[in-house]
Amino acid sequence: MRFKILALLSLAVSALVFSGCDGGRAQMEKKQANLLGIASYEPDSYVPAGTNTIAVSTDDLYDRDNVQGSKVTLFWGLITLKDY
Repeated sequence: MRFKILALLSLAVSALVFSGCDGGRAQMEKKQANLLGIASYEPDSYVPAGTNTIAVSTDDLYDRDNVQGSKVTLFWGLITLKDY
């Protein structure tokens, strides 16, 4: 009986030790933010918008000289607001 309890206890401890957790050390890229895919922000992202998105440029909304290259995607990539 003690052997079974010891085996289950060692199995539980090894599962905790060897699980996929990184201990909180994983980080997103610098100044990048994501809110469950509903809204995400990527600074310095000069990647062109894909064909499956509604792309809106800040040049279409108002005139501006100092572009930052940031990109905001809304609703899992359905709408893309780009500043470049």
